[in-house]
Amino acid sequence: MATSTAKNSQSAKHTGFDFQAAEIRVDRLLLDPNNYRFLDRKKFKKKVSTRFHEETVQRATLDSLEQSYQLDELKQSIVTNGYVPMERIIVVPYRPKPGYYLVVEGNRRVAALKSLLKDKSEGAISLSPKRVSSLAKIPCAVLTGKGAELKHAERVIMGIRHIAGPKEWGAYQQAVLVSELKDDESLEFSQIAEMLGISSIEASRRYRAIGALKTMESDELFSRKAEPKFYRLFHEMVSLPEVRARFGWSTESLGFTDIEKGRLFFDLISSDGKHEAKLQTYGDVRKLKFIVGNNKAEDVLFDSSKQFSEAVRIGEQGKNKVDASSLLGEARESLSQIGVLHAKGLKVKDMQVISEMLEMLKALQQINKSKS
Repeated sequence: MATSTAKNSQSAKHTGFDFQAAEIRVDRLLLDPNNYRFLDRKKFKKKVSTRFHEETVQRATLDSLEQSYQLDELKQSIVTNGYVPMERIIVVPYRPKPGYYLVVEGNRRVAALKSLLKDKSEGAISLSPKRVSSLAKIPCAVLTGKGAELKHAERVIMGIRHIAGPKEWGAYQQAVLVSELKDDESLEFSQIAEMLGISSIEASRRYRAIGALKTMESDELFSRKAEPKFYRLFHEMVSLPEVRARFGWSTESLGFTDIEKGRLFFDLISSDGKHEAKLQTYGDVRKLKFIVGNNKAEDVLFDSSKQFSEAVRIGEQGKNKVDASSLLGEARESLSQIGVLHAKGLKVKDMQVISEMLEMLKALQQINKSKS
């Protein structure tokens, strides 16, 4: 077997990722029922890791991938062109059932192969014996290691692929991974940022936002209303100093210092069955900066019989002067979301914008120097 090693260095520890090339039968590859892509589904429940190999669990996982991840086009491509292993499927040995492997990266491709072979066995399609043989066993990269090191390698590989890489996950899934790297592995935000190709400020923000959502999920009054889709709203809330202060969120303690204030925010983003949620997009949350601190605007905001737009209108009228410090803080927060890989993809027009912004900042510096 050929062996290749990818190195990942951290300031706190050094970890090598070891892979062994292997041809593995598709029926020995187990789809991951706890795939990060499933996490934002309503009522999703994680499966017990020692039961992944059970037929009912695997069948339900395949059904989910068939229904939600557009396997038909991929299946048709495989039928037409054969299975083209442009990238190896990454797997780990599945300890509860020796000889089987759990898919870490490539669940969709493996699901397409399993679905085709299932269609063939059920008489839904015709495949030649030669084609069936070519689909039944595929090249894989077996990730080796033990315990915590192996789990760390799995997380980093998925992060490289789905946060910094071309197959980007949704914001919620990305935040869950950041949270696991922080809580389960005790990594610093700078380490997480380096691994995933994002800024340390953005890694911190995602961690704070998922923590705020978890608070809602565990709250006795709002746990049933909490949904993964709220993540983006919390991400915006923890990014705005005056807004997070109004709703009792502390960046120092990474929690709500006043849960009653937090519940005000929970109430604004969830429906009570009679009225729609006041805040439905991250843009709505951003507009709270015009409302918080204005008593009249807040009265309208927290009155379920009145429109959010009315609260914004009153708040905007009250903003008679520009708060330069607040605007600079918001600009810094926004720019911090541009990671290393995003920066490498900037175009000529983007560089022109950066040049203009630098000139503006230099002018502001000069004005303040002339005052002293």
